[in-house]
Amino acid sequence: MSQAVTQTISSDDLMPGMVLAEDVFSSVGLRLFKQGTELDDKSIAKIRLYDIDYVLIYEDVNIDYVKVKETEVESKSIRKMQEFKAFKSSYTKNVNTLQDYITHIGEGKNVSITDLFSISQEIVSEVQTKSDILAFMHNLKLFDDHTYTHSVNVSLLCNIFGQWLGFDKEKLKNITVAGLIHDIGKVKIDPNILNKPGKLTPEEFEEIKKHPVYGYRMVQNQDIHRDIKLAVLMHHEKYDGTGYPTGAKSNQINEFAKIVAIADIYDAMTSNRSYRDRFCPFKVIQTFEQECYGKLDTEFLLIFLKNIAYNYLNCWVRLSSGEEGEIVFINQNNLSRPIVSIDNVLVDLSNEKDLTIEELI
Repeated sequence: MSQAVTQTISSDDLMPGMVLAEDVFSSVGLRLFKQGTELDDKSIAKIRLYDIDYVLIYEDVNIDYVKVKETEVESKSIRKMQEFKAFKSSYTKNVNTLQDYITHIGEGKNVSITDLFSISQEIVSEVQTKSDILAFMHNLKLFDDHTYTHSVNVSLLCNIFGQWLGFDKEKLKNITVAGLIHDIGKVKIDPNILNKPGKLTPEEFEEIKKHPVYGYRMVQNQDIHRDIKLAVLMHHEKYDGTGYPTGAKSNQINEFAKIVAIADIYDAMTSNRSYRDRFCPFKVIQTFEQECYGKLDTEFLLIFLKNIAYNYLNCWVRLSSGEEGEIVFINQNNLSRPIVSIDNVLVDLSNEKDLTIEELI
């Protein structure tokens, strides 16, 4: 292929059919479009929406370049499919491994933190980016969840969350393990209560509320970091003191427990249950915004929600109206209500209170 000729052009002068000669990034470093993207009305509107003044385009797009571009897209699709298959295989194997390890801990046997961390790390190693982990987890959640898959999910979320928080290698290992075994005490709960499809009686709920204490007793003599043990004990405590089992509040709650609590709730709400279907991530974000400030640590919660929301930039969604569109902009002050492009019309959900995102498509 001959050397391509490029030209810098004002976003005001962009026209459908032009092809980007380099990646386009937002002011905060988010990649909006990749090199080789052929622009249409919708992508041009998005570039202008993000106040990008100039982009680099190919001056002449020949047929050889188009063929190369199509081949690259096809190769990427195949690669993603292969990555997902590897992720799913590793995920399934390590869920079973976790079950064995928790059984060993319940029997009083010692399990090293390295062994526990390897469960999550092996799954993570199959994936190239944090966004891929979240996308693959979303596609795995087509079936009812249970204690062990939930624990693996929370562990993966804690690993990603820890990276967002800038944790060093050792701290990242510890928070990943904390997420993995946070619900270990549930193995001491009657399965008929634990898996009950209907509403729990007050007595049954009181029994469920004992699992953090059961779990702490199971790990208190294990050779693992104190923060992990306290995350097991305190991940249902609330910032205002309304949680359990001790009613701890504010800074009395361990840092790891605050992080695990957010990941725990997010995964539970975005997973199927025998008594309800999973919620769309943006409905969960909305629930966090409306109900959880004051209940969960605000600093951690804001970091988590902002990063989760930006993860779905450029994703296609179905609205409560039945219309389908692409998320093109995240409203930082209203994360659950982004701007969606529907048939080249930009719809700001923060101004359309009757419209909500129902599902990712």
